[in-house]
Amino acid sequence: MPVRDSPARRELQERALMLIGLKLTGVGQDVLQRYCSAALARISEVQVASEPRTAGDLPGQLDRLCALLLGHGPAGGLPREWSGMLDAANRGDGPQLHLDISAALPPFNGVAVRVDSLVSGPRSWHVRLRAEPGWWTYSADRHSKWAAASVHAVDGLGGVYVSQFGGSTGHGDFEELTLRFLPRLNPLARAMTLTFNGRADQVTLEFRLPRPGDN
Repeated sequence: MPVRDSPARRELQERALMLIGLKLTGVGQDVLQRYCSAALARISEVQVASEPRTAGDLPGQLDRLCALLLGHGPAGGLPREWSGMLDAANRGDGPQLHLDISAALPPFNGVAVRVDSLVSGPRSWHVRLRAEPGWWTYSADRHSKWAAASVHAVDGLGGVYVSQFGGSTGHGDFEELTLRFLPRLNPLARAMTLTFNGRADQVTLEFRLPRPGDN
């Protein structure tokens, strides 16, 4: 059986979500071609390294995703989570919502994170966070930086959302930042789970979403 959290599997999942996020933001085909080429090269490396058992069906699914995104293949054969994001790409029926969350997460990667609020609009939604001492780790020459975690969102109906960095403001000993999520928030969803995947830690936060008209 595939190991769901194997390094190879996690990496290919991250690449698939990145590609879908690029598609949802409307990048050009040349950009998609470049990133798909890198993803397909990585699939070959996984197979050469005898890792397909741990990666499961993801190599084939990622190959089909690239074919679809580049206009070379049909939409069939993708995981429901991926196809659901692509199907919702042009929908503008997300609820107008501002939800105070104010939840402190267990520290991970040496960072303490508080999830302050969720704000939803017709075509996307975002979450506001506070990270101490900061969200980014920098290289010695400060030419490269890494986020404290990748953040995934899954609603109570099984819908998956891809996150993108939406800007931050430093305040000395802490940093306020915004993560934008695509596609739009499903207006029928009543629960949300945010998963923060650090280098060695994983932290989840579950909360309820209000019904339309709730205060």
